[in-house]
Amino acid sequence: MVEAIENKRGEYFIGPIVVKNSGDYLELIDGQQRLTTSLILISIIRRMFRFSGDNERADWFRNKFFGEQDVMTLKTSEKFFMNEENNDTFRTFVIADATKEQIKEGQKSYLKKNSNYLLLQSILSLWDLVENHIASNEDKLLELHNYLFEKVKILVLSVQDEADAYVIFETLNDRGRSLDTMDLLKNHLFSKSKSYINEVKEKWSLVKENLLEIDPKNRFLSHFWSSHYGRSSKTGLFRIIRDQISSAQEAVSFSNKIAISSRIYSALQNPSSSYWDVHEQETRKHILTLRLLDSQQSLPVLMAASDKFEVNEFKKLSHVLVVMAVRYNLICEGRTGVSSNYYSEIPKKIRSGEYSKSAHVFRHLKPIYPSDDEFRSSFITKTLSDTKRARYLLIEIENRLSGEEKVVNSDPEKVNLEHVMPKNGNQFWTSEITSIDNESKSYYVNRLGNMALVSKDKNKRIGSKSFEEKKEQLLSLQTEFKLTRSILDADIWDKKAIDARQELLADEAVKTWAIEIV
Repeated sequence: MVEAIENKRGEYFIGPIVVKNSGDYLELIDGQQRLTTSLILISIIRRMFRFSGDNERADWFRNKFFGEQDVMTLKTSEKFFMNEENNDTFRTFVIADATKEQIKEGQKSYLKKNSNYLLLQSILSLWDLVENHIASNEDKLLELHNYLFEKVKILVLSVQDEADAYVIFETLNDRGRSLDTMDLLKNHLFSKSKSYINEVKEKWSLVKENLLEIDPKNRFLSHFWSSHYGRSSKTGLFRIIRDQISSAQEAVSFSNKIAISSRIYSALQNPSSSYWDVHEQETRKHILTLRLLDSQQSLPVLMAASDKFEVNEFKKLSHVLVVMAVRYNLICEGRTGVSSNYYSEIPKKIRSGEYSKSAHVFRHLKPIYPSDDEFRSSFITKTLSDTKRARYLLIEIENRLSGEEKVVNSDPEKVNLEHVMPKNGNQFWTSEITSIDNESKSYYVNRLGNMALVSKDKNKRIGSKSFEEKKEQLLSLQTEFKLTRSILDADIWDKKAIDARQELLADEAVKTWAIEIV
């Protein structure tokens, strides 16, 4: 905005806000951040006048934008209310003439991730920007206000209900943002809960706490719904939920259900969660793998199974889903739209009791399960620039080959992924030596056949040395990894050697990611 003032722009458009007329007030559905920031800026201008002794102008700002002060109680009849969690902070530190020192003291009451802490921090940050801009020049302060009041434009869009806001929002959305379905749901639950409001608020607090580290939170709501009722469209989800919650009892029931599911969902994002204490270590490992592979389709299935399956059956199911994620998604790159049709039917069948074992789920997915031949064929040509996933594949194959003798440390600080033919070429890795032209080099560098597991301290020392030096120092017989030792059989490391090793890996992969359910 300062740039717009300096360039004398005729107007400054900050985008649309979406409101719903709720009778005595307008409910802000989208645009909270823009409107709140504008009011914070105005409050800072007001305070600067107040603290410089210009009470007349400060009072004008308060009455105009925040509400007039009652002569008897000296309380301000507020024009703007934030959500319940932030409104007291807004009233104390934005509507009132709080100093910087008071704001900093107020921050001590909150964790840094708390929305009230962030609100207070935004006041301090904006205050510093204003002070730097005006440099004690009162005329610049008035200029800032005049431009904000006369030239800054907001488009106000009024809707009949929250669900209609989606249509408008999706049409106007050019910033890749999403309308916060969770906020809409919270408001609807609170409005319907009546005498049960405290119980619903308590459950919602649990939801917030469980999803604190989850982003985006709207994805949880979609997975929650899929795990209980089946798939729905992103834009139509809130309307569907809203239409199912029309009484206080329904609001309480839904808030209980979503609070329980949010804990499970949080645990599915965090394998170290105490939720898994009653499960075997293998289950934690599968959950970690599904997260690494970003298997979103698995989440509603696991949420349903966590309510219905025995611990051992849940472990087997998580293994089935890992194998499906590796075979279908990661290696064969199957179409998500096709697999979604199969995955979306499973949670309801689990909850109804039709599917009570992992074998039932696997048979359901069998039509899209890549055969050994399909899997091997795709694995042979696979390239991976994602080193975390490449490490995972090599570690799992290594663990199967080693059996119980040695389990590879999955910590990247201990075990590194070495590209035998390095990403950056030098005199040891010319096209004449490798038989790989420049156009194909990136493809072959990222082939799984070109990658090896090595201890990190060795990897630091070897750099981009010749293949002979790598064999001697990095890939020697003393290495603890069987897969890495197999590279010693090659005399030179060229296109043919990489292809041959990838075929070897493909053969082992077929055995590593297999489901033995009849």
